Amino acid sequence: MGKFLKSLVLVFLTLVVYGQDNNLPEDFRQQNLTQFNSSLFNPTFSFDRNLPRSLSIWSRWQWQSIDADPTSLFVNYTQKLSAQSSGGLGFFQNNTGVFLNTGAILNYAFAIPLGDESNLIFGANVFAYQQELADNQVTSPIPLDANNFIAQFAPGLRIQVKDFGMAMTIENALDYNFTDNERQGAERVLAASVSNRFPIFLFNEISYIRPLAYVRAVPNSDAQYGLTALFSNPKFWLQGGYNSYYGAAAGAGVTLFKKLSLGAVMEFGLDDAIKDEDPTFEIIASYHFGKQTFEEKEKKEEKSEEERLQEAEEKRRLAEAEKERQRIEEARLLEQARQDSIALARAAALAAVKKQNRLDSIAKVEREKEVTVQPNEKYEEVVSADGLEPGFYLIANVFGTKKYFENFMRTLQTKGLEPKSFYRSLNGYNYVYLKRYNTIQEARAARNSGLNGQYKDALWIFRVRGD
Repeated sequence: MGKFLKSLVLVFLTLVVYGQDNNLPEDFRQQNLTQFNSSLFNPTFSFDRNLPRSLSIWSRWQWQSIDADPTSLFVNYTQKLSAQSSGGLGFFQNNTGVFLNTGAILNYAFAIPLGDESNLIFGANVFAYQQELADNQVTSPIPLDANNFIAQFAPGLRIQVKDFGMAMTIENALDYNFTDNERQGAERVLAASVSNRFPIFLFNEISYIRPLAYVRAVPNSDAQYGLTALFSNPKFWLQGGYNSYYGAAAGAGVTLFKKLSLGAVMEFGLDDAIKDEDPTFEIIASYHFGKQTFEEKEKKEEKSEEERLQEAEEKRRLAEAEKERQRIEEARLLEQARQDSIALARAAALAAVKKQNRLDSIAKVEREKEVTVQPNEKYEEVVSADGLEPGFYLIANVFGTKKYFENFMRTLQTKGLEPKSFYRSLNGYNYVYLKRYNTIQEARAARNSGLNGQYKDALWIFRVRGD
């Protein structure tokens, strides 16, 4: 009868408190634990989401009232036990608004490789805590001893395929009240989640974005569903989230000296029952002790075959790359040879055209065998002259002195003309001419017009026959 009365008073007291204040769900309010201490969300997360060999602290002030409203505190040490297992030991205190639970958490997780970067991960959290009435509760008119020592077992399971994972946990699958020596008999808290990780290269470092969606069945409350998103970089992180009961959250943090991480989260109620409450405030701190040497050794031993395969694959890729490079170089050389061949053919064709033009010019000159000298016309004709091309040269002047010859050439150039010259060894004179023609008619027309008005002084014609 006494135990029944005690239980009845506890139920009545709980209903009175819930009637006076907001009906807070019976959970740890751990929905914002995305990067540190995430094993409280699911025990399997200690395997690859909690940093190994790290001491992390999480403190949550529900609606920012430290003295009166529900708070949560979790201090946890995590480390790898082997390449396929991890564990942790922590202290927690959770104020539900009715009870204050204070105790320890033991965590363990291990992975079974399934191949192709896939793992089946099992984990469990074991809670041992003292339960008492929260300080802010009303005094019962009946003497009441609410202190209980309770043990609780929370298993978890996760399937991880590369960066995608599906997980579930039962937060109180088994519980036992050592004070009363009986099962606690509380309703089960069930949670399931799906997540994915997207690596990105940013700021010359590997970062990643990890969204996670979850649903949680909490006793005496509506089911919670929510979404969190984490952007994590070795130097800082950003996070955001939404919970159907607690509302929207946003947070950020930094990592200093690659060891110490500090961050904070603000959460704002959106539900009608709590939207008038002050924002909730969370603080996160974590110290990373560095990598474990035995773990690195195990990984080297376990991955030696994998490393050999990677080396063989790298050699194969290098050989293929070298083969491709040689193919491209051979194609380049063939194309270059083709272009050179085309260029040589074009040059030969151009030379042939020039040669033919010269032969045609010589032939045209040779066809004019006899020239009748006009009255008062200055005209001179030779069979050949030191290899000069046959034709009719429009002579401007003849010099026996080099200085005068050079001065005359510069004078013509300053007038915009393009004079040319040839030297006759027969008489030792330099002949300055303005142009060469194939016919006497062309030469006389140019002489008579003064090279179309460009030259005002006298001009005469010098012919090389080429016979």
